[in-house]
Order: sequence, then C-alpha cells, then structure tokens
Amino acid sequence: MSQTGSVFVRKSTGLVREASFWDAAIFTAAFSAPVGACLAFSMFWALSTFPGTNLVLATAIGALCDVPVLLMMALMASSMPRTGGDYVWVSRVLSPPAAVVSNLAAALSALIGAAYWARIWAPQTVGPALAIMGHVLHNQTLIDMGGAAGNNWWTFGLGFVMIVILVLVLGMGTKKMFKVQNVTFLIAMAGTFLAFIVLLVGNHSTFVANFNSFAQPYTGNADSYNYIIQSVNLAPTGMWGATVPTIVCIGGWLMWNFWSVYLSGEMKSAGQRTRQIGIMMSALLFDAVFIIIGILLINRAVGEQFLAAVNSFTGLPVEPYFNFFAGMISNNPLLNILIGVSFLFWNLPAMVGNTFMPIRSVFAWSFDRVLPAKLSDVNEKTHSPLPAIGVVAVLVIAIFTWSIFSTSFFTLLSMGLLCGVICICIVGVAAIVMPYRRKELYKTSPANINWGKVPVLVILGVLSIIVMAGMTYIFIAYPAIGVTHWWYVPIFFASVVGVGLGIYYVSKSVNQRNGVDISLAYKELPPE
Repeated sequence: MSQTGSVFVRKSTGLVREASFWDAAIFTAAFSAPVGACLAFSMFWALSTFPGTNLVLATAIGALCDVPVLLMMALMASSMPRTGGDYVWVSRVLSPPAAVVSNLAAALSALIGAAYWARIWAPQTVGPALAIMGHVLHNQTLIDMGGAAGNNWWTFGLGFVMIVILVLVLGMGTKKMFKVQNVTFLIAMAGTFLAFIVLLVGNHSTFVANFNSFAQPYTGNADSYNYIIQSVNLAPTGMWGATVPTIVCIGGWLMWNFWSVYLSGEMKSAGQRTRQIGIMMSALLFDAVFIIIGILLINRAVGEQFLAAVNSFTGLPVEPYFNFFAGMISNNPLLNILIGVSFLFWNLPAMVGNTFMPIRSVFAWSFDRVLPAKLSDVNEKTHSPLPAIGVVAVLVIAIFTWSIFSTSFFTLLSMGLLCGVICICIVGVAAIVMPYRRKELYKTSPANINWGKVPVLVILGVLSIIVMAGMTYIFIAYPAIGVTHWWYVPIFFASVVGVGLGIYYVSKSVNQRNGVDISLAYKELPPE
C-alpha cells in the first residue's frame, strides 16, 4: 500500500533477494544470446545476407567489444544494487529525465524481444520439430503440419499460448520463476549438446543423402543439396566487407549480457563487484564459446556454401534452421526427435528476461511516483508485482499481434537493438561523471578502482560509448541489417528521447498539482 507523505511509495519494495549466482547467469545467457536459438534462428541468416562472412571471427570480435560494456555495467550495478538497474544509477548520478529515457529504451527493446520470441515459436521451433519427426517416422502429415506452423493464425495461436504460459510463470514469484527458467534452459541446452554430438560424429555424405531424400519431393531434383547451391549462386563480397556487418548481427545479441543488473534488487550479494562481473562474463563466455562451437560443427557437417544458399531458398516445406539440419544428419529416430523437441524449450527462458526487465522498470518508476503507485503493489504471498506484470503482458500482446500482420517487424526488431545504444550511451555518460558528481558515493562503492590517477569507470564509460558509436555507424552503412533508410536512426532516437522526457515531465507536473515533488526521491537511493 502507498504511504502518503513519503518520498517513496513505501519504506521497502516488498521484493525478496532470492536469485542465486546461477539463476542470474542463466537468466542473462538465456536472454542475450540463447545458444541453440541463436544458432537456429539468426547466425546463418548472415551467411546469405553477407556472403563471404566469417561467423567465427564476427562472434569473437562481437564478444570482445562487449567486455567494456559488461565491466561498466557490473561496476555501476554493484555500486547501487537496486530494482530498476540503469534507472536508479542514471537518476542518482545524471538526472531523473535521462534515467527515464535510458530505462525506457532498454524496456522497449525487451518488449520487442518478447514479442519476437513469441512470434517465432511456431514457425522456427514447432515447425522444424514436426518436420523432423515426420521425416524420421515417414509421416507426411507431420511434415505438412510443420509447414503449416508458419501460417499467420498458427503463429498467432501458439505465440499467444506461449505468452499466457509466461505470465503464469512470472506471477508464481521469483524463486519459482527461476526454477521454471532453469529447467527449460537445461532441457533446451541438453538438446543443443545432442545436436553438437550428432554433428561431431556424423559425416557430410550422410547429411547430403538424408537431406536429398527429404527435399526431392519439393525441389524435383534427386541431388537437392547441389541444386540449391547452384540455383541460389550467392556471390561473395569479400571476407572483411561481409564480416563487419555480421559483427553487429552477432554483437546485437551478445551486448545484452549485462541483463543481470535488472535482478540486482532481488539477487543475493548483488553489491559484490566480483559477483556482478562473474555473472556477466560467465554468460558472455558461455554464449560466445558455444555459438562458435556450433558454427564450426555445422559448417563441417553441412557445408558453409550450402548453409548460405539454403537460407535464400524458398522451396522447402519448413524453414531451414540449425535444429532442422541436426535432425537430418542422424538416422536414429529417437535422437532426432529429442533434438527437435528440445528446441521448443528455448523461447520461454528467453522471454523471461525480456519481460522481467520492463516489469521491474514499471515497478521502479512507480516506486519513485513517476507512474501510479498501484503499479508497485506486490503480492504478499508470491512477492510478485502483479499489476506491473499485467501492464507488461498487455504491451507484449499488442506488439506481438501487430508483428503477425505487419511487414516491417524486422525493421522494428533492428530498432530494438538500437535501443541498447541509447541505454548504454547514457549509462556511459553516467559512469564518466560519477567519480566527480557523486564523489562520496563513488569513494565508498565497489566501482572505486583507478588506473594510475584515472578512474577505471571513466575509461569503461568512454570505451562503451565508442563501441556503441561504431555499432550505430554499421547499422547506417549496411541497410541489409534492417534499417533500410539511414534517417530512420536519428528519428527513432529522437522519438525514444521525446517519449521518455514526456513521461517524466508529465508525471512531475501531475504530482506537483497533488503537492508531491517527485524530484526529492532522486536525492537518495531507494530502499531495498
């Protein structure tokens, strides 16, 4: 309940520190670049979009560029371990309006991401799983059902079911939510490891034979493998010229490995610098290493030239993804079915992180009275902010529904990655000025580390902004990534900034009429 006259809505958040190191590490790894899903749905799109790209090199560079961002976020989070993440740090170091803009950008990206995972569940996990089962069981009906999973109505129906499941999981409370997240993640990862083993022990000729047997009815060619390569005939544009945009395609996933900061208000020992760094770096290492292993294995068994061509080929009954190919290389029906079914479990843990963050943002804004106090209410039994969960669920459903019937969702998805640029750059500025604007807070914080006479936080802030500037340039220079017109970028940036400032100043004006000065809340850290 709200407490009248208090700077904050009440004297404690009502949330509980229940997240362990591994809960937070899985939360972060599953959100930013879920290995199996990343390989299945995105990595090999770059091969056909940017022929000649080196996926391994792009992944390694993308991971390396992410390091200063993660270290900066870890130092900021350990200094002010509160619910809301960057919203708390930026508001206390820079200004409340800048904090709302930063946090809004991150939340918008997460909402788009949640809609994305719901949208692709049917065509990119259910469809391939049914196709694999149909192939190994010699059941044409299952293969046809796999193809039908890409239909808009099936996509909508199954995606909506996934969102409902997600809301129920979020409402169970943080502890139970993590149990569901961890179990589904482990099932999905076990299937991915099975796929890795199959790709490792399998051979290229077996894959070609099995694929030709499956694809011949659709291509009309007994040698469908080479027919697809020859019919698409992609012309490489040069290794480096093709790899540069791929760095953004992969780095756009990896850069979110700081997501555990949004668990800080509910994480055990969140004020420990080593804990924050350990969570983020272990998630980054896990994602990058296994993505590279997956790339090397599938290139060996399937062939890079074919992977590039098949992503541009439209004659197959189901979309060609990592899980589909892994199921084609083995003649063991049970093994293939396990691989196909396990990939169904990637989407839910990815969606947990995408919705958890905006829920906590709504909660934190409400706690500071930027939004109505009702949105910071917490269920006494589950310790879940049910009103905030409801608001975020409605927003996700709205974006998801629009995405089904829109032809520009891919562009919006790219803009969602640019939201990360806004958030990280604003946090970068806060990191640069924190040792000088909040001297006392900085001196007593875990971020107080110097390289000579220069605060490490300042160096990390500068490097993070440089990395984001480079990413923005590549977005503009390579329209195929998703931003078809360069002027979309400044307009989008201005729109996010304008909406964020509008939210804050409208709220401030409304509260002033009611005799409340919300700026007072930002003079101190919110309670735990």
